[in-house]
Parts: sequence; structure tokens; C-alpha cells
Amino acid sequence: MNKKIFTIFGGCLIFAVTTTIQAQESHTKTELCIVGTMHDERSYINSDSIYNILFKLKPDLILIELDSSFFTKDFRFDLKKRPDLLSTNEFIGAEKYYSQHNVDLRPFEITGRNEYYMKTNFFENEKKMIEDIHKLYKNNMLSKKDKEDFELILFGLEVGNTATFHSVQELNSDLSMKFWLMRQKILYPKIVSIVENEQELHHWIDFAKEWEAFWHIRNAVMADNIRKFASEYKNKRIVVLVGNDHKPCLLNLLLPYDSQDFIIREYWTYQ
Repeated sequence: MNKKIFTIFGGCLIFAVTTTIQAQESHTKTELCIVGTMHDERSYINSDSIYNILFKLKPDLILIELDSSFFTKDFRFDLKKRPDLLSTNEFIGAEKYYSQHNVDLRPFEITGRNEYYMKTNFFENEKKMIEDIHKLYKNNMLSKKDKEDFELILFGLEVGNTATFHSVQELNSDLSMKFWLMRQKILYPKIVSIVENEQELHHWIDFAKEWEAFWHIRNAVMADNIRKFASEYKNKRIVVLVGNDHKPCLLNLLLPYDSQDFIIREYWTYQ
């Protein structure tokens, strides 16, 4: 169980947004398609899955969950500086499609994300914080409420770690989005609450609050950047590749602008 608990925090999952059928073609509205994806290969998703979705939609613009430091000045993946960059489903699939088609590729992540992670020792602190909570839990040292909350967290993490889908479409389904959003609404505030409630965990209070805040800040910045690109690429199709746990957050932030600044569509609605 422990490995499953800790691995869920360590990496960002990757989602994809897709919105295109005929490349470099004008449309009556800007089309935005968000495709949720996993970084690593699974039975239901790999780099070919991402490529095939892009091939079907033929976007004018592909947005990648990276910041500008991962790109050259002409917006190619900077493989000289980052030789191991092509190691995830979406990056490999996007690079393959980009190399064969006339499409723009742009980053939409918060600037300095990886530098922030290194500066704050983010993932190591994240792991240690959860380990400290788990130690109190195993030793029956949490209050009744915090114990129940942590068991709910463990259940959500277990389901997320072991969930199996039959297709990328199923991964992106409404039911799946509701689960990821529910898990986030449990995970972040309850971890902060447990740390605040338990005296033995008070040394984690500042980090826990920053950890939760950064999640919301990242999603807000990504949504804002997507809106800026939608404004720049008027009447075009935009595909956003993003970790699947980000997708429900982005949809919540972008849906108020749906049918005004752009039209949000799921990739499987294209024929």
C-alpha cells in the first residue's frame, strides 16, 4: 500500500486537449479539445494513442503541459538541453505528429514549475509529509476524525492507482472526470486539515498549505494561458495535452467561457 500512496503525488499526470479535423482551416468558432492522458504507457493509452487522436483532429495548435524552458526559440522540443524529454506518451505522440504535419506547438504550463519543485524540494517533502501522517495512522495516534479522513484519502489514492480503463475515451469520460475532481477535493484540504489538527505534524503546516495552493495556482495559470491562446488562434482548432487529474479543474475554469470565446468539444465527437 505504501508505494501506491506515495507514487500518486510524485508525478503530474498528463492530459490532452484536442480540437481539429482539418488542419490550418478556418472555423466559425475557436474549437478547444482537452484530452486527458497518462504520462506512462498503459494497456489503454500509449504514444500511438496520442498520435492517432491528433491525426484524427488535425489541430492548428497543440498545447503541451510544459513551460517555455523546454522549448527552443522556434517552439520545438529542446532535445539538446533536455535529451530525455521524449519519455511520456503525450510528448512522444506530439513530437511524431509535429514532425509530419504543419502544426504549431506551444507550452502552457506555469513558468518555472520545475525550478520551483527543485528549490522547495517539493516531491521529497511531499513524500515525507505523507509518510509522517501514515506513521501516526499505523500507530493509532490520529484523532477519530483525522483517522477517518486519512482512510478516505487512502481509499481515493488506491482507487486512482489501480483504476483500469478500456480506452482513452473512457479515461476522459464524465464519470472519470467526476472521480478525479472528487479525489482532489478530498485529498488537498483533508491533508492540510490533518496536519493542522495533529500537534506532531505542525512542522508541515506551511508546506501543506503551499502544496495545496500550488495545485490551484497551476491550474488557474494553465486555464488562463489556454484562454490567451484561444484568443490568439481565433477560429482555429486547439488540442491541449494535459494530465488527466488536471482536466476536470481546467474544464471548471474554462466552461464559463464556452460558446463565448471558444467551443469545448471532446475528441470522440469528431467524425
